[in-house]
Amino acid sequence: MERPHETIAPFDREYTLKDLLSPEMVLTWAHAAPRLGVAHLSVVMPDGTPLAPDPPQGEVAEAIRQLVAETRPETKISRETAEGWVLLYPLIHELEPAGYLALGFSPNGEGPSEAIDAAGTILSTAITQIMKSGYGLAMASQVHGEVVEDAFTILKQKATQLARSEKKYRLLATRLDGEVKRKAEEIRLAHERLMQQEKMASIGQLAAGVAHEINNPMGFITSNINSLEEYTREIIQFIGLQRTLIREAAAADLLSGENEARLLLEIETFDQNADIDFILKDIPPLLSESIDGAERIRKIVQDLKDFSHPGEEELSTADLNANLDKSINIVSSELKYKVILKKQYGTLPPVQCYARQLDQIFINLLVNAAQSITDKGTLTLTTDHDATHAIVAISDTGSGIPKEKLKKIFDPFYTTKPVGQGTGLGLNVVYNIIKRHRGSISVKSEVGKGTTFTLRLPLRQPAQEGKS
Repeated sequence: MERPHETIAPFDREYTLKDLLSPEMVLTWAHAAPRLGVAHLSVVMPDGTPLAPDPPQGEVAEAIRQLVAETRPETKISRETAEGWVLLYPLIHELEPAGYLALGFSPNGEGPSEAIDAAGTILSTAITQIMKSGYGLAMASQVHGEVVEDAFTILKQKATQLARSEKKYRLLATRLDGEVKRKAEEIRLAHERLMQQEKMASIGQLAAGVAHEINNPMGFITSNINSLEEYTREIIQFIGLQRTLIREAAAADLLSGENEARLLLEIETFDQNADIDFILKDIPPLLSESIDGAERIRKIVQDLKDFSHPGEEELSTADLNANLDKSINIVSSELKYKVILKKQYGTLPPVQCYARQLDQIFINLLVNAAQSITDKGTLTLTTDHDATHAIVAISDTGSGIPKEKLKKIFDPFYTTKPVGQGTGLGLNVVYNIIKRHRGSISVKSEVGKGTTFTLRLPLRQPAQEGKS
């Protein structure tokens, strides 16, 4: 027989304004109030205490508290206080004011407008309805608790039966968990090896071009230094003649004699033959070119070192525009002779990511784009962002991908390149890295016109992000 519920605790309980309204919701209304022309908005308890205190409004809040304590109105009132006009709208719950909506105005001598009064009436009515809804939810929650308590005894009996077999299942679960962790670790290590193999494959394709890029700056560095050495010898000789002239002139008072004329003629002749003015002008740009060449060598080597570094990395924030530029620097030998590069970078916020893995994405897509261009073409890099994601688009004017093959391009070991020219892992690695970042990748392609890959990467990674 069902136990009757003649008296239920939730219906006996008295609910206050704090139980029925959220302080955070009130603060939201208060912060929006100035846009309605209201200098102050608050919801106060029957004693005038603010439901959601706002420290900057302390004096106004105190004036409202005193007004409520003096009047305790059951209908809307309008009063002028030391802090300006105040409108009080009672918030009725169970036929009594459970609190008040207070609208305050700057002390400018003018009373509230009809529009403000109407807005206050609408808002107080809405708040009253919210309170009614909160009251209903609170009672329903308490009644639900009573029902759950009745069912708890039955559940305890079933729990006792389940506990008898718990030890066996716990042991089984422990063994299964260990096996799952072992398999997961094997998969993670295999995935890392696969990614590292793809890196090495990319570096192998780039090695010849990188060697060429290093040799070019080294060539003009060597040439410039040789020229600088020759110039320096002539300058030393020239300065030596000048010092001799000055020393002899000072020692023998030969400022107007035959020896002075002879030395001056010798200096002038040497100056003209050696073109000292040209040498002095040419030395600074030679040094500048040499320094620039050395910096290019250092940057290429460092970018390659960062890209090829194996192992796991930690989440960090990165500038995707800078990462794109670094990737372009690494693959420049693939691009420079047949690609017109266009950068349409937007201003991006920092993106939380695994930066070296994003470098690999960019390098794989840039190399694929370059290899799809047979003669001359354009590669366009576009970056942008919305409220939650950074957006990177890489577009080429290459050969394009047939529609029937688009669905397979992210499959492992699938490649559209001739045998021996591709591992079939590049785009699969790209897809898995994007998936790890909880992002998305889409592709649009038209045969003969080109392909666009669009990446969407979250600006922030979830707190529970773990290693994959």
